[in-house]
Amino acid sequence: MIRTLFEIPIPYTGITIPIYAYGFMLMVGFLLVMYVARNKAKTEGLNPEDISNLGLYTIFAGILGGRTFYVVQNFGSYKHNILDAFKVYEGGLVFYGGLMASIAAIVVYSKVKKLPVLKTIDIIAYAFALGVACGRIGCFLNGCCWGDVCSAALPWAVSFPKSVDVNLMIDGSPAFLHHLGQGLVSVSDSHSLPIHPTQIYSMLGNISIFFIVKAFFNRRRRDGEVTLMFCALYSVMRFTVEIFRDDNLPLFDGLTISQNASIVVLVVTVALFVIGRIKLKGQTTLS
Repeated sequence: MIRTLFEIPIPYTGITIPIYAYGFMLMVGFLLVMYVARNKAKTEGLNPEDISNLGLYTIFAGILGGRTFYVVQNFGSYKHNILDAFKVYEGGLVFYGGLMASIAAIVVYSKVKKLPVLKTIDIIAYAFALGVACGRIGCFLNGCCWGDVCSAALPWAVSFPKSVDVNLMIDGSPAFLHHLGQGLVSVSDSHSLPIHPTQIYSMLGNISIFFIVKAFFNRRRRDGEVTLMFCALYSVMRFTVEIFRDDNLPLFDGLTISQNASIVVLVVTVALFVIGRIKLKGQTTLS
């Protein structure tokens, strides 16, 4: 866990600006998505500059939607100090909240700029998994989105360290604090119990999704299918990873809110994909 990658000193002030790993990896992910999406836009006959401009609106909408969803989901942790809700650099974004806000931003921008909406969303969806993968690396460095306790014999099991603030008060990692609250570790322990590195599971899953979507892109039959493919694959991956996570309590039916959302997304996207293919029955070219 490396929450702060480095600090930038401001000359003659004695003040330093910390560069947080989570925020840094979000930036890397954004730049990577824009680079890949711009290149894809060229091959699809769209202006790469429109994709770059759209990216700025999308990233802000995604962060706002993801953070809002997270704060609502964990309101008990913020109701006594609502200003903490703005500390995005400390981690805490819910993917589905960010996804819905991002899609809304893309639709509005495309309508205003008179861009083909479905094709534009497909181009962003084509690259989006790479950005999510980078974000999950940020989660791992930040220590959030941690996994459930596992056997120490698991070769890839990880333990997150206890951290203290300037007053030597224990302030993390989140996994350590969680285990401390459950009585699984004591204040004298230096690390959490061994847990699943669910952030890495998610990163690998998103990289896999990117290559599957990449292979599918030229086989799509109509605009919008790439987005549906991405959403369906992500929902399956997210539902599976949630089984190994320990930071989200079950909402109902023994499933977390993300697992319930994944089921809804999978059913809707598969239905739309199948209905679209039925309507195109007999056609062999992109509609």
